[in-house]
Amino acid sequence: MFGPYLQVLRRPGAARFSAAGMLARMQMSMAGLGAVMLLSAERGSFAVAGTVSSIYALSAAAISPQISRLIDVRGQRRVVPKQLMLHVPAIAAMIAVAVYTEMTWPIFVLAFLAGASQPIIGPLVRTRWSTMLSGDPALRTAFAWESLIDEAVFIIGPPLATVIALQVFPAAALILATTLLIIGTLLLLTQTSTEPAPSGRKRVRGDKPAILLPGVAGITAIFALMGGIFGAFEVTTVAFAKEAGHSGIAGLLLALYAFGSLLAGLVFGVANIRSSLLKQFGVSIALLAVVTLPMPFLPNVWFVGGGLMLAGVACSPALISGMSLVERIVPAHRLTETMSWTGSGMAVGIATATPLAGLIIDARGASDAYWVTSGCAIGAFAVALLVLRSLRRSIALATALEAEQVAGQSGTSDLVPAVVTPDRELLTT
Repeated sequence: MFGPYLQVLRRPGAARFSAAGMLARMQMSMAGLGAVMLLSAERGSFAVAGTVSSIYALSAAAISPQISRLIDVRGQRRVVPKQLMLHVPAIAAMIAVAVYTEMTWPIFVLAFLAGASQPIIGPLVRTRWSTMLSGDPALRTAFAWESLIDEAVFIIGPPLATVIALQVFPAAALILATTLLIIGTLLLLTQTSTEPAPSGRKRVRGDKPAILLPGVAGITAIFALMGGIFGAFEVTTVAFAKEAGHSGIAGLLLALYAFGSLLAGLVFGVANIRSSLLKQFGVSIALLAVVTLPMPFLPNVWFVGGGLMLAGVACSPALISGMSLVERIVPAHRLTETMSWTGSGMAVGIATATPLAGLIIDARGASDAYWVTSGCAIGAFAVALLVLRSLRRSIALATALEAEQVAGQSGTSDLVPAVVTPDRELLTT
């Protein structure tokens, strides 16, 4: 099972940039919880802590695609250090204001600045894989490996942040998270041999953002609803365990989801699946809707644990095939920006579904709040059906464009029929 993963990691520079990316991504699993631990201790308010976390997440979701577009044009080494130069002082100032003053409003402003300048490491790493393995079936294995790293990060990060904040001092988790981000990002940027070449394309009037490329908006909407699944089931599961008198096993229940996702991703990444990427994506989304539908009816924590594990098993293939589909339909020089849009969609879904589930928990109880989880999964499947034709057309356009490029390089472009559609300009911009 591990053979295909070892093969991709043996590619020159691959293991190094993947390891650096993992170190930097530890921050994304610790920063939100670290901020909550800090502000709940220093301000005595979970409302303030939750608001700061939402501001941070939403500002990152809004701004990161624009910065990622700049990265595609100018390169990772020229743009990402500037993000760090703004992000790190904003985090340091936020900690200082929280610890040494009684003011709260500056924390909201600093959270916005920190989120807006947050380096989004996942797309930086995945574009390196795409550059290295473009057109190679091993690319799906590489994306699966990165999804496994994401799962591992979210298994290790939250408990580590909790222990550090409680055992050292409240700001320690946020300081450690930022330190890991700095070290991992700098290690990644020093690996110049695997960095994708900047496109050098300047934005011109009428140039469209990547979200408007054929198929991208549909996939982003699906990822937003998947983010809603994650955001809703976390808070709902904690509340369900508390209502059942088993608060201490909430972490175990959430770990079962992570374990199911990790296991499924491990298998899916090396499986020899002959069906198309589009079919893999659609089937994964359908399976996710099916396994989450019973969640509101599960009677006790043991059934909920089983349901969450099944949801994890269904979710990982959907994420892997979805990212592979993005890589398939988007031009290489727009890939970082596009992957940031899908990540932003997921962040918006999390930020929206979490408070919605909380309101339902307060009003009707945790079981009914699982309808947010189920509803998001069913909504993702409905959107997948609606955008199926658009995605199929996007794949055809990408295939035709690749054929023309190959034919042009070989001097036989007259043998390839031109594809003239209204969407072609968007694809080639």
